[in-house]
Amino acid sequence: MELYLSVFQQALNSVEQVKSTASPEELVRCTKPITQATAKAVAAGNSCKQEDVIVAANMGRKAISDMLAVCKGCSNAAETHELCVKTLDAGQEVAVQYRELLQTVLHILSRPGDRIADSKQALPPISRRIAQSLTELVSIAEQLKGSNWMDPDDPTVIAETELLGAAASIDAAAKKLSSLRPRRSLQVRRDE
Repeated sequence: MELYLSVFQQALNSVEQVKSTASPEELVRCTKPITQATAKAVAAGNSCKQEDVIVAANMGRKAISDMLAVCKGCSNAAETHELCVKTLDAGQEVAVQYRELLQTVLHILSRPGDRIADSKQALPPISRRIAQSLTELVSIAEQLKGSNWMDPDDPTVIAETELLGAAASIDAAAKKLSSLRPRRSLQVRRDE
């Protein structure tokens, strides 16, 4: 478990620049695995089973490292420096909160006896803070979309794209038709 916590710390402190970009939709999508990992970690803290803790730590490590990479990619594509900083800070906050959750679970596992109940009561507030941090991340993803963003799954956008494609095809066909010339008909005289 300490190994997972040190991996989290390395991911948090990483100054490695991601050269690619990521979309706001990817940022929103990466919140679901974190929510699932959080639920697993809370369940592991309540069950006090080593196997559950390992599963939760593995899920969390993958989800958090993916989220941090997407945050860095989104920050590269941000329209303003302020939005870039907000994106990185929000991702960092989610990672810090998840690390705190894992530290609390580790603390529960290392404390046998009566005091476990007190430590277990700390799990729901931490998971709520993670949920709040994820909500903030989704809010920032909405801001990253900018004013010109259109949802590619919106039926109106799909219809508009199809209509533009059809119009382009019609234009191409019209140009081709205008370049065609009628065939000259050969008139053969017959002597009767």
